[in-house]
Amino acid sequence: MAGYRLISLGSERVFQMKIKPQNLLRSLLLLPYFAWGLALLFALVVNRLVAGPLAQNAFFEALAGLATVFSIAILGWGIPYSLLVVGLFLWSLNKPAPRIYRAILYSPLLLSILMAAEIVLIFISSSQTLSSPDLPGYFSGLLIAILPTLVLGYAFVGLAVLIYKSMSRRNLLGTEAEPGQVEEKGAQPGGQ
Repeated sequence: MAGYRLISLGSERVFQMKIKPQNLLRSLLLLPYFAWGLALLFALVVNRLVAGPLAQNAFFEALAGLATVFSIAILGWGIPYSLLVVGLFLWSLNKPAPRIYRAILYSPLLLSILMAAEIVLIFISSSQTLSSPDLPGYFSGLLIAILPTLVLGYAFVGLAVLIYKSMSRRNLLGTEAEPGQVEEKGAQPGGQ
């Protein structure tokens, strides 16, 4: 069976399970949520340390500030990113891994469009009228939201590509199932 491989670790023989490339790519979409959880935990711990034993340490204060900003920023990127993840997940069903990979490469652009739409909807719902003197401030607000989204988005995409390529090089990815192909249940590990 393609999902398992028999490997030897010293005198031990173990089965190594391989993950399908499509499943790995879909799960890598969750990296920003994982990073958010770590940033929140880090912010809580470091903020307590900065208030206590590490008071007046500029490095830890800066780290705590960045982690806090990222943790609070979920209020801005959480809904658009969740929509993007659900949309990409549903779209990726029965798609080959190279196509999903290309879509993930474009996901920061898609997220920035979703965030711009969110900002426009918030602005429209705030019942403020848009006048021509307000346009530069409005567009600068959009840029302030979109540029960090692209930078952080491509940082996460770079991390996802690194994970995907390293797992591929280590032969930890299984073979792709063709759309509509049903996997054999009950096949013996190691192809026996």
